[in-house]
Amino acid sequence: MEQRVNNKFCFKVGKTATETHEMLVKVYGEDAVSKRCVFEWFKRFRDGKENVKDDPRSGRPPTSTTPDNIERVRRMLADDRRLSLRMMAEELKISLDSVSNIIHEHLQKRKKNVYAFPTLRRSINV
Repeated sequence: MEQRVNNKFCFKVGKTATETHEMLVKVYGEDAVSKRCVFEWFKRFRDGKENVKDDPRSGRPPTSTTPDNIERVRRMLADDRRLSLRMMAEELKISLDSVSNIIHEHLQKRKKNVYAFPTLRRSINV
C-alpha cells in the first residue's frame, strides 16, 4: 500500500514510471514492486483512477466453513475417526475442499504418519 501511494505521488509530480521504479528500488531494495506493477499503476492513474486500494473482486463468499459446519465435522470425527473426507462431504452436502479446510485449518487436525516395520527374517544357518 505504501509503495502505491509513492507511485501516485511520483505520478502527480510528473516522474515517469521508469524513474519511479528506480526510486522504489533504491528505497525498498528487493522488496520493491516490479517495473510492470509500476507501469500498471501509472496506467490506472492516467485513466483517472485515484484510489490506491484494490478494486473489489467478484466472487462468492465462503459459505461452507460456518461455525455450524465446523462443529458438525468435529462431532463426526469424534464419533468415528475413520470417516473419509468424501463421506463427510456427502453427509454435510459441502465440498471435499471445504471439509479438508475445516479439518486442517479450523480444527487443527493432522494425519499421523504410520510406519510399518518389516519383519526380520531369521537366517537358516545361524
